[in-house]
Amino acid sequence: MGKDKRVISCCGVICSECESYPKECKGCPEIEGNVYWLEYTGGTICDIYNCCVNQKKYVHCGQCSELPCKLYEVDDPTKTSEENTKDHQKQLEQLKKMS
Repeated sequence: MGKDKRVISCCGVICSECESYPKECKGCPEIEGNVYWLEYTGGTICDIYNCCVNQKKYVHCGQCSELPCKLYEVDDPTKTSEENTKDHQKQLEQLKKMS
């Protein structure tokens, strides 16, 4: 998939590079933060998506002066601490490119 065809969420996740894309998840730009993993964590919308898009009306978190905020401190319980740190760094790098 070429760079121009990538699907990127407001949090900096490159959705189209995720193993869950597009079967379990079509990416936040399309599903508006109603991600499949909420069935495991509760809630009806991703907290980062809700804050960024719905509350602050940003296109992505790179537009926010509070980045990285406390919402980026939440780890994926299925990954190691090292994997989560690497994922968060990749998200922040992507957001810097988008700003």
